[in-house]
Amino acid sequence: MSKSMTALAVVALLAAGAARAESGMKVKQDPKEYAEAMKAVAAKFKGTPGVYLQIGDSITYANQNTRWAGKMNCGGGTAEEQAFAKWTHAGDRNEKDGWFLAYTDCPGNRSETACSGIRADQYNQGGKSGMASLADIVKKYNPQLALYMLGTNDISAGRAVDAYIKDVEAAMDVLLANGTVPILSTLPPYRGKESIVDGYNKALRELAKKKKLPLLDLNEEMKARAGADAEKNYLSPDGIHLSGDQAGGPPTEENLKACGYLVRCYTAVVKGMEVKAAVIDAK
Repeated sequence: MSKSMTALAVVALLAAGAARAESGMKVKQDPKEYAEAMKAVAAKFKGTPGVYLQIGDSITYANQNTRWAGKMNCGGGTAEEQAFAKWTHAGDRNEKDGWFLAYTDCPGNRSETACSGIRADQYNQGGKSGMASLADIVKKYNPQLALYMLGTNDISAGRAVDAYIKDVEAAMDVLLANGTVPILSTLPPYRGKESIVDGYNKALRELAKKKKLPLLDLNEEMKARAGADAEKNYLSPDGIHLSGDQAGGPPTEENLKACGYLVRCYTAVVKGMEVKAAVIDAK
């Protein structure tokens, strides 16, 4: 390689590094809001460290949703992000690998922990498309962490916010009783349902405060990254599911501004790292 080519390569690497270094959660929660309460929960946990379930509907089931962490093992990520992916058994493709459990195909248009068309109440009860109940899923996989994002289908079904949030709180109680630290996620944009999404997300934020839970505010994160273009950039043509180009990363500022599924997976990793440091690793 010539000296000029070497210099160009260095410049390119530095530019890529700068783009990557600017990445990070735009919307942050102070861990003090949940750390002490969740330490008490984590102290009850008896199981394999690092099992990190992804609980949700078709947005979670889509293989793009976990591609960066699960299949790419945080390609282009920092050493810390890659270490977290390894801690969560990413790539093991077994019952300890929550990324795999979210996308692996099961009969009924679902995976082990996510199901197309499912509502919050249906997830608690089980039975839809052969899904086990939340309690049985928790018993089977015994997660140390669980990212919960359900509600889009509740909106489609016209469910009242009060009924929906009651079911979400019941789900949180199942996880907490197991010694699982839940990470509650707000819902992404839903074209034509903006005011309803806002109402659901307001209730989710209030629930997180009430129960002192870690909150991944995905909706605000998307707004912070793309502003008025959030719906255009982050939704697929159906206006419900997320955009998938660049879902495998790397998580540069450009890719994170353009790909809904990359934002979803990237924030799941970053928030999980935060909770691990503030709760599980804290003395």
